[in-house]
Amino acid sequence: MGATGIVGQRFVQMLEHHPWFEVAWLAASDRSEGAPTATRLAWRLKTSIPDRVAKMTVSPASPEGAPKVIFAALDAGIAAELEPRFAEAGCAVVSNSSALRMATDVPLVIPEVNSAT
Repeated sequence: MGATGIVGQRFVQMLEHHPWFEVAWLAASDRSEGAPTATRLAWRLKTSIPDRVAKMTVSPASPEGAPKVIFAALDAGIAAELEPRFAEAGCAVVSNSSALRMATDVPLVIPEVNSAT
């Protein structure tokens, strides 16, 4: 989620050749929904937008039809609203937002802090 922003672009870039994950779904705000990614995305990274991703259609930011693992690059206010809906629908949400960072039921993964787990 947040695929058209700079952090969302970085997620796409980092996941493009990842051995465990495949970029299979992109979601963004209502302004981008339904449009081909290449037309809604001003790619700002030094690498090129992956061809396969450029051809994808931006989906609504809704748990219906979403994959089971979500990487979210959302502003805190939006994340506080959307991320719990995805989690309640059974999705694992990996977020860079501060919105739920201190919630007791949200694991915080920081290699320097919890490297033993």
